[in-house]
Amino acid sequence: MSNFILYTYQHTCKAGHPAYILAKSPFKAVVRMVEGKKKIPFLGTGYYFWEENKEAAHRWGKNHYYNKYNVIEYKDLKISKSDLLDLGDRRDLAYLEEIKKPYIAKNPKFKNWRIANWIEFFREETKKDSTIFPRKFIRAEENLPDNEENNNLKKKVFFTEGVSYYTYASPLLIVCVLDTSKMDFKTKTLLK
Repeated sequence: MSNFILYTYQHTCKAGHPAYILAKSPFKAVVRMVEGKKKIPFLGTGYYFWEENKEAAHRWGKNHYYNKYNVIEYKDLKISKSDLLDLGDRRDLAYLEEIKKPYIAKNPKFKNWRIANWIEFFREETKKDSTIFPRKFIRAEENLPDNEENNNLKKKVFFTEGVSYYTYASPLLIVCVLDTSKMDFKTKTLLK
């Protein structure tokens, strides 16, 4: 069994001069203030990539950059499993729950934090002690709100005693890179 995962990833950003985009990408998603409230990206501050999903990269650009966007493809990005927190893996979820426990014990309000809050918190704690959260990549599946687009992506595959069960035949897998110095890939290409 390999100690790495190897996929091709797409990064979506605002449209710009092709040479600039290729030289400077990926671009960081950061915590912003919106109407006096902190808005934390899905998996915290980092560089976001779609896993093997050009369609999702283009959809993001059309919806979030009003069709003025670029997509950069990173061919064969190699990620060490020891650097990865995979939120689709039960062992990694158990690890995350375990490292949260001492902080929740000190402040029970933390129990209701979203994953993005925890990632931001652990990034700050890691500045004091690098062993607290040594992960450099976070992988997750993004599920859209229950709407028409989501239902088109979700495929009904079986019934049990009148109850419909679903699976995603085209999951929206995302990787958030916390440290771009850990990115090892074959090529970087501007697709749009």
